[in-house]
Amino acid sequence: MPQANLSGVCDYCDCRELAPIKELSDEHERISTLAAELRRRVESGQATGATLASLQAALGPHLAKEEAGLFAELARRPGFEQYLAELLGDHEQARATLLAFPPAAPAPAPAVLGALDDLARHIETEEYDLFPASRMILDDAGWHDVQVAHRRADAHAAAGSSGGRGAGRRADATGTAGS
Repeated sequence: MPQANLSGVCDYCDCRELAPIKELSDEHERISTLAAELRRRVESGQATGATLASLQAALGPHLAKEEAGLFAELARRPGFEQYLAELLGDHEQARATLLAFPPAAPAPAPAVLGALDDLARHIETEEYDLFPASRMILDDAGWHDVQVAHRRADAHAAAGSSGGRGAGRRADATGTAGS
């Protein structure tokens, strides 16, 4: 039963010294905490609605932010097509599962636990692979563009167009929702 272990992430490359990575990592910690609580509740047969709703509210905007910021910036560089396709596939899977489960009706425990396992693996991939690689690849202008995209995604989420169930639709490099 994987759970993202984020203690000491990026210590070897100082990833979190970059504001956009620190922001995404902080969100990963929040999402991982909520995911662990949801797992505990599912495994013990407790009510999951409020915890699932909180996870959805954090996860949807986070996915959109990553896609509009870091993913879009890396897509401008050659050689990342397959890697980004895999990460985007993970995001689509999270949308089809964790963001699609209705908080008011209990989802089947195996489906929830499987989706949480997938989410934990995805977060670890980003923390231990994507973020360190990005630190080495993007220049100051690239990080500036990521940060601008993050602010745009945050404003979009705050306006209520991104959050909760079904939120976090894929955004293109301009930060607008894609199909």
